Parts: sequence; structure tokens; C-alpha cells
Amino acid sequence: MTTDAPAAPRPLVIFDLDGVLVDTQDAENGALAHVGELMGLTLGREERDALFSGKKMQECLDLMEELTGTAPPANATALARARCEELIGDRMDPVDGVVPALRALSGTGLTLCVASNSPREIIERRLGKAGILHPFGGRLFSAYDVSAWKPDPGLFLWAAAECGTDPAACLVVEDSAVGVDAALGAGMPVLQYAPDPGTGPHRPGARVFPSLHDLPDLVRHHYASAPHPVRPGGRS
Repeated sequence: MTTDAPAAPRPLVIFDLDGVLVDTQDAENGALAHVGELMGLTLGREERDALFSGKKMQECLDLMEELTGTAPPANATALARARCEELIGDRMDPVDGVVPALRALSGTGLTLCVASNSPREIIERRLGKAGILHPFGGRLFSAYDVSAWKPDPGLFLWAAAECGTDPAACLVVEDSAVGVDAALGAGMPVLQYAPDPGTGPHRPGARVFPSLHDLPDLVRHHYASAPHPVRPGGRS
């Protein structure tokens, strides 16, 4: 009597939002710096990027309170989000290389999703503005819905569970150190997008790559060498 081998777990590519799919990190950091100015804190671009990139908004507000000894305004979160939308404006472009990468990956046996520290309505709005909402098929996961913000791995583990995928069959595409830490903490391999690979921080265990045009080949190579390979153009 023979038994069928268990089905291979369906591969899942998990994308961060800001800095990977859409370029809003500068606007978000600028908005937080605006709130910081109201608290008496003046930050240069490098300082604000180091303090804020990839982190939960409340964590950033708490950090500024520690630095200044001044409590944030009562409406600090609303102020920061409104300022961010002002800085973004009406137009939002996807990061260079994202559109062809998503097109190429959508033609394989891979499932694609987004997992972000941002609220779901912001994830959906930004992807829609950039014209790249469709490839994810509604698989949008917000840290606010599971109360687990990167670098907590809980967000990625939840996304994997909701998509019916084992963590080991996932591949995360991140840019920030906290996002990479979350992926590694979830036991997921990670590709760290760094348009200037000479700048950090980069984490041991993450493969750094400089262009999203390279992403389809990197993803195919990863799954081709995995225990249950996925062939480009086919399904597992």
C-alpha cells in the first residue's frame, strides 16, 4: 500500500510597503519630525531616518518624548498622518522596478502579500494610488490588526498562517532593519532591498540587493534551490 506524499507548502512572498513597494518613508519620517519640532526637537534628515524608519508610530512618539522630556501633542498621531499625506500629495509612484517585478512574479506559482506596520486603510490607499493593488488579491496584513509591530515577528507569522503557508516556505522582501529582524525572528528567509548597498544597517542572515529589477530572478533562484522548488511560469 502506498500513500501520497504530503503536498508542498505553497510559497509566499511577503512584501513590506513603505520603502519597498511605494516610496513614502521620507514623507513619514518628515511628518514625525514635524511633530518633533512641536515638542522642541530639531532633527536632520539622517537623524530622523535613523530614529524613525520602519518603526511603529507610537514608538517614534515615545522616543521623542524620552529625548525632549515633553509629551507629544494629544493629537500627535493625527497630526503626523495629516502631515504625511500633505508631503505625499496626490501622486504616488511605485518604487523603481516594482511594476515589472510584480508582473513577473504574478506569472509563477507564488502567492504575494503585503505585511506592514501601517494601518490597513493606509496600505490599501497607497497601493491603489500607485496602481499596484491588484497583484496582492486583498492579502494585506496590518500590524494594527494583530497588535504585533515589527520587529515583533508576529505580523509575518500571522500573514503566513492566513495564507496557509509554513514560515519556512515564505520569503520576505524588506528594506528596514526592524523589518529584517521581524522576518528573521519568524524563521523566514529575507531579501533586504538597499538601493545604496554601501549604507546600512544590514543584518547578518539577510541577502542585500540593490534593485527591484533583480527581484524576480532572486525569488526564482531562492525557490528553485528550496526543498520544494517552484519553477518559473509554473505552479508547485
